[in-house]
Formats: sequence, structure tokens, C-alpha cells
Amino acid sequence: MKSRFDAALRALSAGLVAALAAAGATSSGTAAHDPELVRTVGAGFTGAFRALDLVVAAPALLLPLGTRALRGGLASALVAGVSAALAFDLARDLVKAVPEALDRVVVRLFGARPRGASAEASPRLLSAVAAAAALTALLAPAWQSEAAAPGGAVTGAMLVLFALRIGAAEPAPSRGASTGGASAPWIPQALLVAGLAASYEPLVFLATLAALGPRAAVALWEARKGERPRWDRAVAVQGAAAFALGLAPLALGVALSRRPPEIGLAAPTFTLVEGGGALGPASFALAEIGALLEAVCAGGALLALSAARARRTALPLVLVVGVGALALRLGAASGPSRFAPAVLAAVLAAHLLGAALLGAVVLAIARARVPFAEASAALVVVLELVLPVRSIDETATRRDARAPHASAIWNDVAWGAAPPAAVVLVADRGTMRRIASARAAGQMRGDLLIVPAYDVQGREGRRALLAEPKLAPLYRDMALGIRPEELSLAQLGAERAVLASFDPRWDRALSRHLVPLGLTARFEPEPRGASERKKALDAFLPSKERLVRVAVARKDAELAAATATLLRARAIGMAATGERELLSRALDDLRAFAPDDAVGAALVRRIVTTRGPIDVRDLAP
Repeated sequence: MKSRFDAALRALSAGLVAALAAAGATSSGTAAHDPELVRTVGAGFTGAFRALDLVVAAPALLLPLGTRALRGGLASALVAGVSAALAFDLARDLVKAVPEALDRVVVRLFGARPRGASAEASPRLLSAVAAAAALTALLAPAWQSEAAAPGGAVTGAMLVLFALRIGAAEPAPSRGASTGGASAPWIPQALLVAGLAASYEPLVFLATLAALGPRAAVALWEARKGERPRWDRAVAVQGAAAFALGLAPLALGVALSRRPPEIGLAAPTFTLVEGGGALGPASFALAEIGALLEAVCAGGALLALSAARARRTALPLVLVVGVGALALRLGAASGPSRFAPAVLAAVLAAHLLGAALLGAVVLAIARARVPFAEASAALVVVLELVLPVRSIDETATRRDARAPHASAIWNDVAWGAAPPAAVVLVADRGTMRRIASARAAGQMRGDLLIVPAYDVQGREGRRALLAEPKLAPLYRDMALGIRPEELSLAQLGAERAVLASFDPRWDRALSRHLVPLGLTARFEPEPRGASERKKALDAFLPSKERLVRVAVARKDAELAAATATLLRARAIGMAATGERELLSRALDDLRAFAPDDAVGAALVRRIVTTRGPIDVRDLAP
């Protein structure tokens, strides 16, 4: 009966986590996960690591359901469900060892276990405590933000959970030296998981080693003392083959990163940490866990480490928490939109440690020599089940704070007004990531010809040149590192519409050819007057209000930053024309998305301190 109840709780935990994550998956993805979306669908790679995301999402991408972004999010939701099942098993093993740990504490405090304290809490109550602790972490915003995103970090965190499950498993009894490797079947499993972790990310590999380290150290010590048979050659061969198999995704990632991608994204082949985090361990724990739960987790860790049976599970969890703290120190992604895999694993490990203290409270009440002690313990479990409900509420609040289709709205504002078959000169890689994400989600206009001005010799640049041979003079200028000639752009603009952002290194005369359109500007074959630019800025006001609603009012920092990048270039272009009134308008647009922008502040000072045209050459990135 107990095993059936545990199986039901495990399935319920997995289903609840996966369902909440699937409910948060969107058809356009989020700007914070643009690189993950591009990598997951195979449109481009940001390095050799995390190719496993592509392998995991591949079956879901074949489904005839929604966009590729939605299907990738559903794959992450499924991975989160598997992680929930693993987390429940770990928490259950730890809580089962609570009686021994509690007895040790009582003996140390009172010298002996109090008489009459033979009553125990129902195993079902302790299983419910384990589920509550695991779900508190898995239903919280940190896990759910990655579980709903295509290529989310949940895959790396799941590898760490597999390693924890292997590292915390009770060793099988020795069968004698004649069996050779029969007593160590966990070794190939552990090495397979370690290989997959090494192919996923260095910090995930480190967390996996931390999870497997205690059991490996004990096994080596016992083998050296002769208490267990030494591992034979078959185990070594199986382990080496398993580790090599685990490295297969890394080989795939290296091959794909060296192949010219559909859209070039800047990143070195090997990266220690995918940055994006500005919070230290203490600040992160306070923001994502809370002071009260921090105290519960710390108390559970101390309690679990005091008993040998619980220590087998608790020590790897503590080490994984330490790796998560190191990841935060190194600047790993720490929210509020993106979280690194090692950070997710550490958050969950901390909550699992807290299960020990929550279980000890229930057990202590059940042992109390008072009437209805068991019923009182059950009521405490009900109170503890409030924790995952609170996590669901926090996740829903954070999701509601963001517009569900903000990326699609941004794409429409940026490129929806572009003329048919226009050439789009993209000056920075951040904007190219937004374009790549829109293409991966199937929300980018297929008639637009994208030209990466920062890398015209790449695959995308060569493809654009084949589609439009009149790009050749412009490519020549860019390849030589000189400013584009006015004639080159004018001839191209006469053939087909050209959208571009003004580069401070360009000649000032080019700025008078630009008329704002969307978030960029259209390059006209002939110079245009200030009245046309003013009319274009007036027409942009409704679009600006749409972006303010989804990026600023809904606190989407990534979309706000992408918008500010293009509006900053627009302000620089207005400054180059010397039209101060229009520059003030452009700065107002920029200020709505980046109130403290340094370039904007410099331009404000130059409006006051200079006469005539404003020098912008030193504002180049």
C-alpha cells in the first residue's frame, strides 16, 4: 500500500509540474530565451555546449502542434515532469531517514529517548512532506520560467538529479569477489550521466561530480580495504564506453558550431559560464527562496547530516548547493527571466534538504504524548502543503506581469511596416538574435532580406548577396572596413527598399537619407527633409505606446533593451542631421525604454553645448 501511495504521489508531482510548465509555454517564446530557441530548433548555435537540448526537443518538434517555440516549450515541460519524479524519490529517501536523525538529536539533548515516544507518524504523512518540499521548488518561478521555455535549463538540472539519485542510492550487498563487477552496476550509469553533464555545461558537470563524489569516495575506500570486491576490467570497459557515449552531444555541438549556421550568433565555441546574472548567493536566496525557507533548508541540512542513513542523501545535496553558490559567484544567469542549470539544481537541492526539518516537525508531533497526536501531525502536513500552493501563486503572478505575446508584438512593430522584399541591414548581434528567434518561431516575414552588416562574409551575408547582386558595392566597403559610400546605398535603395540603423562611423550626409520606419529607418535614394522625418516620428507614436505596454509596463527587460538599442541608433542619426527638435523627439522615445542611457545623456549635453551639426563619431559601440 505504501509503494502505491508513493507511486501516486510521484505521478501527481510530475504531472502537476509538467502541466503548469506547459500552461506557461507560448507560441513566440520570450526574449530572454532567444538564444535557447534558436539553438533548440537548429537554426544557429551559441557554442558547443547544450546540444543535448536539440536532442531532447527533437521528438516534440515533429509534432503537428503550434509553432516550434511552443513545441520546444512542451519538451522542456516534459523534462521538468521527469525532474519532479526524481526529486520526489530523493526527498522521500531523505525523509525516511528522519526518525534516526531525530533520535540522535533527542539523545544528545535529553540523554535518552523519552519514554512513551514509540509512536511514529504514518509513512503516508512523511511521503506527503517529501512531495511538498519538492513541489515548493519545482512550482516556483525559477524552475517554471525555464520549464516553459524552449531549450530551458531544466535538462541540465535533470542530469544533476539523475546523478543525485545514483549517488544517494543504497549500495547493494557484496556478493563476493567471484562476481567481479556485479557489485558495482552503478558505475556505468554514473559515468554515462557524467558524460552527458560534461557535454551540457561545465558547471553542470561540476555539480554532477559533487553529487556522485561521496559515493565514489566510499566505494574506493571499501575496495581499498577489501570490504568489497575490486572492480574488474569489464566494469572499466563499460564505464569508459558509457562516458564516451555521454560525450556524444558534445561532439554534435562542436560539429554544429563549426558549420556555418542559418543565422550567425556570436559566441566562442567553449564557454565556462553563460552569463546574465548579477545576484550573489545571499541576494539570490533571499529573492527566490525567502528568509523563512532559507532557515528551514539550513536546519534540515544540519539535521540530515547528523545521522549516517540520512547523510548518504544529504551530503551530495549540500555539495550541489555549494556548486550553485559558486555558479552565482561566477555570474551565471540568476533571473528573473533566465536561470542557469546549476542554479536550478541548487535551488531544488536546498528545498529537498528542508524536507528533513519539515518531516522532523511532523514526526515530533506524532510522537508527542498527547491525545490526537497523529491527527495534529496530519494538520501540520496540511499546513506544509501551503508552500507549493504559494509557489504556484508566485509563478502565476510573475507570468501575469509579462505580456504573453510580447515577442510577437515586438516583431510586428519592428518589421511589420517594412516594404515588401526590403533589405534589412542589421548592425548588431543582439538585433540579429531577435530576428533569429522570430524565424525559429515562424513569426518573421520571409520576404525580407536580412544582411548582417557586422559579418557580410558569413553564410547569411553570402546568401543575401546571391539574392541581391546590387549589394556587392556595399559588401566591398564593409569588407574593407571603410564607410559605405552614398552612391552604393543610393543605387541599392533605388532597386529595392533598404532598412538600416545609422552607424556613428558613417558619413554625416548618409543621415539625411534616413526616414524613421518601425524601429529602424528607410534609406531613401535622395536626401529627405526634416518634415518627412517629423511625420515619420509622429506615425511611430502608436507603435511606441504598444511597446511601452509590453516591454516597460510589463517589465520585460530583454525586450526593453532590444528596443533601446535600435532607438539609440535612431537618436544618433537624428543628431548627425543637426535637427535638434527631431533629436529631442528621438531622445524622448529612447528615454521611455532606457531612462539612464549614457548615449542619450551625452546627446542631451551636446544639444546645449554645441552649435550646428552634432559630432557623433565617438558614440560608436
